Amino acid sequence: MKRLEHFEEKADHATFCPVGQASLAEGIELISRAVLRCRKQKIEKLLLDSTGLPGFHPPGMPEQYRIAERIAAIAKSSVKIAHVASPEWMHYAKFSLMVAKNRGLDAKHFRSKTRALNWLLVPSKNRTKRKASELFDLGEEKNRTGKLYRSEA
Repeated sequence: MKRLEHFEEKADHATFCPVGQASLAEGIELISRAVLRCRKQKIEKLLLDSTGLPGFHPPGMPEQYRIAERIAAIAKSSVKIAHVASPEWMHYAKFSLMVAKNRGLDAKHFRSKTRALNWLLVPSKNRTKRKASELFDLGEEKNRTGKLYRSEA
């Protein structure tokens, strides 16, 4: 199997920040390999930054469902994922994150790598059960329609 580039192991987590042009299928395959590597190496926390993979639009709901199921199945509830995503993904990925959460994946989308890392490194036992509206950290940025999102933190 080809070496997984842009994957780095840290003391308490791993980071995966793929860059370059990729199709949706190629991007999902890379992410799947990173999650699998974490699970197999017993790395419990993954900071995933997909903002370096431009060139494709977020998928429709059926594909979001399949992607979420796949990532959750690979993680097997043993990898916590903080995903730094583009504003487009933040807007469209709410459904897929709920699907993944319902299958045992502890994950959240962020626009900021700093906020993602802060959330990732907070011990899970110290967090309370989250509502669906808390699955995204939107910060204080405007979405594609110009509406202002405010952070819940």
